[in-house]
Amino acid sequence: MTNVLPERLLVWEEGSLRALLPSIAVALLCAACGASDLDARRARLGAERRALEATLDHLEDRLLVNQARVRFWKEMQARHESVTAVACASQEEHAIEMARHVLPDEPARRAGRRASIDRARVAAAPRAAPAPARAAPTP
Repeated sequence: MTNVLPERLLVWEEGSLRALLPSIAVALLCAACGASDLDARRARLGAERRALEATLDHLEDRLLVNQARVRFWKEMQARHESVTAVACASQEEHAIEMARHVLPDEPARRAGRRASIDRARVAAAPRAAPAPARAAPTP
């Protein structure tokens, strides 16, 4: 098999090695700097993570407080409805008893109703036509 590449490329020359050393040094330096850059990035991401966790903890606390408020106001609503129902029933009984106390007994109530009907009849009766006016005497 014959070699197609020129001999110059196959043999390392002293000049080509000198040109290669700075490239290797730059590559190693970049790799070393990349590690410290990676550490800085990890530290920054860790700080961001802690900040997000703190924010989420704060939001969770607010959510729990708001849930407690909602439970409290629902309980207050239920209590209010219960007290209102009791108050309405008590007021109704009280109104009935007051009506019994204020209104006269049954026979007197009938007489009172009869009198009011009589008054209504008198008010509705037609009135007599007024007498015609006399004519004034002529002089």
